[in-house]
Amino acid sequence: MMKRLMIVSLVVLLMASCSEKKINKSGKFDPEAIALNNRAVKMIREYKNDSALIILDKAIKADETYYMPHSNKVTVYVNKADYKNALKESLLAVEKKPDLAEGWSMSGMLSDKVGDTIKSKEYYQKSVELFDKLINDPQQKAKLVRNRLNRALSLILMGKVEEGRKEMNKLKEENPNDLAVDEFSKVDRKEFINKFFF
Repeated sequence: MMKRLMIVSLVVLLMASCSEKKINKSGKFDPEAIALNNRAVKMIREYKNDSALIILDKAIKADETYYMPHSNKVTVYVNKADYKNALKESLLAVEKKPDLAEGWSMSGMLSDKVGDTIKSKEYYQKSVELFDKLINDPQQKAKLVRNRLNRALSLILMGKVEEGRKEMNKLKEENPNDLAVDEFSKVDRKEFINKFFF
């Protein structure tokens, strides 16, 4: 139960910027796809993973530009310990939404889990670059701590431990009561990947 809670918490933190209200190039996402995706999320919370996959596939068919069903399929496949399919879905999500920094972090973690450390470092580096843009974007000021935290985590996971720890320590000093900052400041790369994926 504790591991599941940790996974849910981390996925929420990593994917927090994913919103059904985001728009694609042609306008808004298809309302039917959004409704199907939201229905599937409820199923995932009830551990009805197989049913959720069916609904998420329907959401993808309803709007092929909508990336959130792929992100939610990642959660399902991680719950099933099917990391290859989770990675496939994570890469589909970032293909549809290339500026999704959290998605690149997830792709890095999943690549690590399946043993492709070369690709994982590429994905972490991409996430760091995107988090840098978010950190420097005045419109993202409300998410500054979370973006800095995710950037530091990507640095640690990429192997740039000293740089990541330095940022984590700065965040901890600036936000002494933030539990997420406190928890992530203790991250060990291998232990994190193993705990994150059971």
